[in-house]
Amino acid sequence: MLYLVNGEKLGEKFWKIGFTHLEDPLKLDKKHFLECYRKEKVTSICAKEISNTISLNITNLIKDCELDGFILNKPSRGFSYDIPLDVLQEIFDFWFNLYKDKFLWSKCLGLLKCRGELNFQKTSFSKGLIGSSAELERQIDQLHKFRPILSNDSIFKIDPMW
Repeated sequence: MLYLVNGEKLGEKFWKIGFTHLEDPLKLDKKHFLECYRKEKVTSICAKEISNTISLNITNLIKDCELDGFILNKPSRGFSYDIPLDVLQEIFDFWFNLYKDKFLWSKCLGLLKCRGELNFQKTSFSKGLIGSSAELERQIDQLHKFRPILSNDSIFKIDPMW
């Protein structure tokens, strides 16, 4: 079972993506897991691959936010609760659905790994892609568009010029 849950431990909220053999992922950690937002029945091998890829996508997204000067809370487990549920669901659904087509999966996974190594916004790498690779890169780029909304309580680590 591949899942997306939220949790809270010692007042610290987090998102968790993972896999289990249990029908109800909340039973993995009854004390801390609060609500299940996605659960998909797949083999353990598939669940591990998809879970790792979703985690890589979210890690890249967090890295992009930090490169743009945003600081997201870093929980002791899982992913930052600063990332909205709809963003995580979009990432989860994209990779889960894509896994059904092994050719597109491997192509997208390669692009995602490249994105982790290169900052596509600051390189001409994506401009060199054509055809389906260019379209897939645009879809992956869309999964990395989230940036926190600044408020009075927000922390922005890049100092203004004045």
